[in-house]
Amino acid sequence: MSISKKNVIVSANMRKVKTLLKEIPKERQPIAQGLYNELVFMQNTLDELKDQVEREGATAMFKQGKQEFLREHPALKAYNTTIQRFSLIYKQLVDLLPPADTGQQNDALIDFLKG
Repeated sequence: MSISKKNVIVSANMRKVKTLLKEIPKERQPIAQGLYNELVFMQNTLDELKDQVEREGATAMFKQGKQEFLREHPALKAYNTTIQRFSLIYKQLVDLLPPADTGQQNDALIDFLKG
């Protein structure tokens, strides 16, 4: 049994995220790389699901026995779930970045307030 590998497409946004990985401390790099790999996979999945919903619509007919009714398209349901997980993983990756240096801005504001 042969398993075919699917071509992974890395979007321009994901390439930008990849450049941000360099700013993450070395001890957190393995975690960051794992999160990044998941994001790339999820981005490709989201693109496929979005294409499917655009082609087939947001609703689909569902038949169960003699009953037939309109329901949310399974691809849309999967998209909505995946986009939520994507956002959570993205936030986890951003949280690994070192804090932005806002010390000078805060000091200037405090100096201004003190008069």
